[in-house]
Amino acid sequence: MRSASSRPAASGGKDRTGAGRAVRKQRSPRSMRRLAVVGALIVFLAVVIAPTVRSYVSERQHVSRLQAQVAAQQQDITSLKETKRKWADPDYVAAQAGKRLGFAKPGKTLTVYVTDEKSKRVAAAKSQEKQTWYGTIWKSVVASGEH
Repeated sequence: MRSASSRPAASGGKDRTGAGRAVRKQRSPRSMRRLAVVGALIVFLAVVIAPTVRSYVSERQHVSRLQAQVAAQQQDITSLKETKRKWADPDYVAAQAGKRLGFAKPGKTLTVYVTDEKSKRVAAAKSQEKQTWYGTIWKSVVASGEH
C-alpha cells in the first residue's frame, strides 16, 4: 500500500498558476533558429529530390514498356521461325498449294465443291452495295416491327 505522502496532490500533480493555466516554458531563440534551419533543410531536400525521383519513376516505366515490347517481339520471332520451318517442308508446300490455290499433282484428280452458302453471301453483299441509304433505313424499320 502507498502512503498518503507518496500520492500526488489533489490538483492532479500539475503546477498551476492562480489563473488555472499550465505554465509553459518558452522556447529560446536558439532552438527556434535550429528548428527553422531543419525546416529549411527539409524543404531544400524535397525540392532537390522530387525531380530526381520523378525522373527515376518515369525511366523505370519506360524500361518496363521496352521489356514488354522485347518479349512480344521475341514471341513473334518464335512464331515466324516456326512458320519458316513449316514452309521449308516440301509436303507442307504441296498441301498448301492444293488447299489455297487448287493445284494438284499430275495424275491426281482434283474435286471442287461449290456450295450455295458462298453465293448467298456474295448476293447479299451485292444487294447491300446497290441499296440506297433510305432503303437501308426502311428495311431496318420493317425488320424491327417483325420482332
